Amino acid sequence: MFDAPAPGREPARSRLPSREDALPRAADLARRVSALLGQPVHLRLTDNRATLVSYRRLPEGVRLRLHHLFLDAPDTVVRALALYVSGDTAAREVLEAFSHAHHDQVRRERGPGAPLRTRGRCFDLKAVHARLDAAYFDGRVHAVEVGWARRPARRTRRTIHLGGYDARLREVRVHPALDRPTVPAFVVDFIVFHALLHADLAATHAGQDAGPDTHDTPDDAGRCAADHTPDFLAREAAFPLREAAWRWLLENLSSLRRG
Repeated sequence: MFDAPAPGREPARSRLPSREDALPRAADLARRVSALLGQPVHLRLTDNRATLVSYRRLPEGVRLRLHHLFLDAPDTVVRALALYVSGDTAAREVLEAFSHAHHDQVRRERGPGAPLRTRGRCFDLKAVHARLDAAYFDGRVHAVEVGWARRPARRTRRTIHLGGYDARLREVRVHPALDRPTVPAFVVDFIVFHALLHADLAATHAGQDAGPDTHDTPDDAGRCAADHTPDFLAREAAFPLREAAWRWLLENLSSLRRG
């Protein structure tokens, strides 16, 4: 996985090029990388500002995910992409230099002066994050930000998203409906643990050699897959109060939706 270097100034907001414009250029880029690797390359363009390049080796070839800034990459950068996929870590310097030169094409949803709010009325998510990271992840998810989502407009909702991981921003956001004294601490712990598990699995599998596509990887909008893999469920079972947390959430879902 090749992550985006932090730019020196805030770049302009970008978007994926049109499908009509991108398809022929992406096909040409895939052919160029494939010729250098000597094997098929299945290319997917993204607007993921956190991870500019990631790949997976499959029996049918290489699955390569690239930020759209690489569409017009010169030959030296294309060669560096092929070398990087081949395991040559020195090629990373070429990719970093290219991404620095084109950082205006890399979207940033949040400026450096606007961190997530971690301290709520009842729960300090910074402390929850640190405790769970040490207990279940051996410090691997310390760089993920965990905080409270913005409070939505006051209305009764038919559905509620209590927490989730955004891979683009490397953020876990928890719904503020859980920041109340009637919510057990183990329920908040479980929601944060569940989201951090998505983050840990996404980071573990990005860029690794792998078999069938069963890993918990994010889509182009940064969201993790809605289904949970056997690997995810096995690790989630390590949370000692998982069943109690699910039971409390099911019993109190109506009151949480009312806000």
